[in-house]
Amino acid sequence: MLYLIGVGLHDEKDITLRGIETAKACSVIYIETYTSKWRGAAALEKLTGKHFLEAKRKDMEENASTLIEKARFDDMAILVPGDPLVATTHMALVIEARKKGVDVRVIHGSSVYSAIASTGLSIYKFGKTTTIPRIQEGYEPTSFYDTIVENLRVGAHTLCLLDVGERPMNVREAIERLQYAERLQKKGVAAVERHVVVASFGETDTVAYASIGELKVSDFPTPAVLIVPATLSDIEKEALESAERLKFTHGRAVL
Repeated sequence: MLYLIGVGLHDEKDITLRGIETAKACSVIYIETYTSKWRGAAALEKLTGKHFLEAKRKDMEENASTLIEKARFDDMAILVPGDPLVATTHMALVIEARKKGVDVRVIHGSSVYSAIASTGLSIYKFGKTTTIPRIQEGYEPTSFYDTIVENLRVGAHTLCLLDVGERPMNVREAIERLQYAERLQKKGVAAVERHVVVASFGETDTVAYASIGELKVSDFPTPAVLIVPATLSDIEKEALESAERLKFTHGRAVL
């Protein structure tokens, strides 16, 4: 049996009791380490009494058949930050396992897609999600900007995930990437006065509603997400206006 277990957003306290009990019963446990930075691995090893093997992107994609064959003969778990089926990689693994006749069970966990409700923005008004990546040599994508433009056109909010890589992208970097794309396309998405929502979910939820100009000089906890809202309803406005305000100290904005 192959188990995909969501471990939540922050640390070992976020995994469900069902997830812990299942992990304890498994012979082999992998922890996926490339879609998000999760802080609870060492503590969860102690809690379950198990040693975790690292599952990198190559293991989950190119070597998926090897993982599936292990699950044919032993109960095996893959621990996934957030919820297991948010990333398409994991759904592909489920499909492949089913094709090979290996039973799969998913134990869900909290994810950014449920946590963004704490911003006060209506879940039903979100459009296509995008990711803001870092610029690399020979790679300067701006497709995230196109996604925001299209969502705004139909009155939908945009959830922008931020690049993880070796370290989580901070909010200032994300704003710089938005403004870089703005200079190229000039559609007003990243005008300095535009207000956006920034949020960090984990041990506590941190939400702020501020202009791009303010966020450009902010110190905001990571990992974080950036939300570009479309037209707000009255209750959304009220919720955002009650969110934390950035304070300026020595020219820098802090919560």
